[in-house]
Amino acid sequence: MFTYERTIRVQDTDATGVLYFANQLQIGLEAFEEFLLQKGFSLGEMVRQGNFLLPIVHAEADFMAPLCIGDRVTVTLSFQLGTSSFTHASDILKEGEKVGTVSIIHVAYCPKQKTSIPLPNVLKILLNDRP
Repeated sequence: MFTYERTIRVQDTDATGVLYFANQLQIGLEAFEEFLLQKGFSLGEMVRQGNFLLPIVHAEADFMAPLCIGDRVTVTLSFQLGTSSFTHASDILKEGEKVGTVSIIHVAYCPKQKTSIPLPNVLKILLNDRP
């Protein structure tokens, strides 16, 4: 399981100083991007090469407790692989207590063929090679 830590910042919150609901999804996506970076996989290079893309086809979040400016959170990330898609699920913890969850589904997509494709081997290897 991959772990990512971050602080809730002013730009993450609404006028009341509480995490804006859509930004919980952003935190889950941030954790996934950090996972890929640490594995040496560049999303920018993937887009530039254009062999496949990873559009999001579904996203959901659950909120168990508010997060406020300055709160330090730990995000744990896990994966479930399908044939042409995968899910990354994040638990968001504050002081060891689960305060939220995020689930995001990506599909492997070939922009040239304009259709979904089986998960590329490079992704299967990355997503199965967890510490």
